Amino acid sequence: MTSTKSVELRTLESRFGDGYTQRSCDGLNTTGVTFNAIWPGLTLDEADRIESFFLSLRGFHAFEWKLPRDKEARLYRCKTWTRTGAGGGHDTINATIERVFDL
Repeated sequence: MTSTKSVELRTLESRFGDGYTQRSCDGLNTTGVTFNAIWPGLTLDEADRIESFFLSLRGFHAFEWKLPRDKEARLYRCKTWTRTGAGGGHDTINATIERVFDL
């Protein structure tokens, strides 16, 4: 699997007519993390299992996932992915996985 990590810090910002701005964080968990995860060359059975897992969570249930560089597992969800036929009985799955902060 390969992945690309994107980070977005959520902030609130007010702009004033004289050019000044006031900024603050938007809540307690302001760091949004999204991964574009790619599983190339999966067998059809492996691709079916990954796709079945994502479908079973229906895009809103969270799952624990530990990234190779993280020290602990965190909660994520996946609501969009693509599955591409790679030929020779293999497929590639490209999924957008985002961190969630559930209670």
